[in-house]
Amino acid sequence: MENLGVTVKRLSQTRWGAHCDAVKPVRVNFEKLTSALEKLCNAKENVDTRGSAQMLLSAVCDFSFLCYLSFWCEVLEEVNITQKYLPTVGLTLEKCIVKLQGLKAFLADQRSEIVEKAICYATTTCKENDISMERRGRVKLRKTMPGEKAKDAGLTLPEEMKRARFECLDRFHHKLEIHSQAIEKILSMFAVIQPNSLVVVIEKDIRNYTPKLTEILDKSSNEDIFREIERLRRHLEAAKISVEEAKKWTALQFLEFIVKWDYCESLTNLSLCLRFFLTLCVSTASCERSFSKLKLIKKIILLNHE
Repeated sequence: MENLGVTVKRLSQTRWGAHCDAVKPVRVNFEKLTSALEKLCNAKENVDTRGSAQMLLSAVCDFSFLCYLSFWCEVLEEVNITQKYLPTVGLTLEKCIVKLQGLKAFLADQRSEIVEKAICYATTTCKENDISMERRGRVKLRKTMPGEKAKDAGLTLPEEMKRARFECLDRFHHKLEIHSQAIEKILSMFAVIQPNSLVVVIEKDIRNYTPKLTEILDKSSNEDIFREIERLRRHLEAAKISVEEAKKWTALQFLEFIVKWDYCESLTNLSLCLRFFLTLCVSTASCERSFSKLKLIKKIILLNHE
């Protein structure tokens, strides 16, 4: 778009970065956007263009829209940073959990500030651009039941927007908490095969970790896994790999070491657990997109054969 100097960003259901890139330019270039839409409402344009521009202009020049615009800019920026960090190669689950906890702390600590900033931005923008702050459409009143004395709170539009923003943050925080607990559960189950456990953790702590893992391995016992960990440490020492270097390894690197030196027979349970762990920890939607593309290709092939 010549007037704005930016292009329209495509939304994506699986990437938060696409949402952030779509929302931010609208807020930064809001005045230029409304100016461009007003030009498209000119009588020189055809009926379809004028109609679409008028509908879009009416939608963006709205107090509620401006509240959501500022609100999601603040939230999606932090979410996008976290989303970009999580697929980092070599990232451990401990670091993922710490990053998610940081995002949860942001939502909890900045909860009121985010909402107040959104209301302030919408109010200021409406005043500067002469946009009405009145509620649009018919006001829906809750039906009063016989004998009921309570009435609707009668919130103003800014108060209602504030309540809705708090509700969004609470729901988002709840969803984030559910996903964090799922990751923590996986980490707790596979704690014994984390780099620190495989290299430096003492026997007492290892024996505390192994019962959770042996629940998914029918023919393995705590002693079997403990002996294999000791055996792995001897193999690392024989290969002249220092403890400090091994502590920086990922689960994939440990599995590659076992396969490279053909230790799968002597480290059967560890190699199996590492494979389970690496299969579970998928942090991107690349696999889903691959299946979607495969389905599309298959459909095209079938149509061509018909």
